[in-house]
Amino acid sequence: MDYREYAKDLLARKNSLISAYGAIKEELTVLEREKVACKKLMNECECLGRDKSIYDDRFINTLACLDDSRFRLSVVERELRKIEKGMSLLNDYERDLIDTFYVERVLDAVDLIMERYYRERSTVYRDKNRVLDIFTRAVFGVLQL
Repeated sequence: MDYREYAKDLLARKNSLISAYGAIKEELTVLEREKVACKKLMNECECLGRDKSIYDDRFINTLACLDDSRFRLSVVERELRKIEKGMSLLNDYERDLIDTFYVERVLDAVDLIMERYYRERSTVYRDKNRVLDIFTRAVFGVLQL
C-alpha cells in the first residue's frame, strides 16, 4: 500500500474540504435555529392544548440532521488537520510545490516553479517527490506498507 497516493488524494481534496467546512458550519447554524423554533412551537401547542405531533416529527428529524452534520463536520475537520499537520513541517518553497502540483494542479507547474525559484527542471521534480514524502510521513507515518 503506497501512502503517497493517499497523500495526493488528500491534497487534491483540500479546497473542497475547506468549502465543505464552511457549508457544514452554516448548515449547523440553520439547523440549530430550526431546532429552537420547533421547541418554541411545541411549547406553544402544549400551552394552547393543540396537537404538537407535527412538530415532534419535525423536531426529531432536525435532531437527526444535526447529528449527521456534526459527524460530517468532524470528518472534514480531521482531514483538514491532517493537511495542516503535514504542511506545518514545510518551508515556503516546499508548501508552494505542494500547492502548485497537488492542490491547485497547475498545468505548467514545473515551468512556473522553475521561473519563480530559479531552479532546474530536474531539481523541481526531485524536490516535488522529496516534499511529497515529507508530507506523507508527517500525515501517515509511513510511505509504504
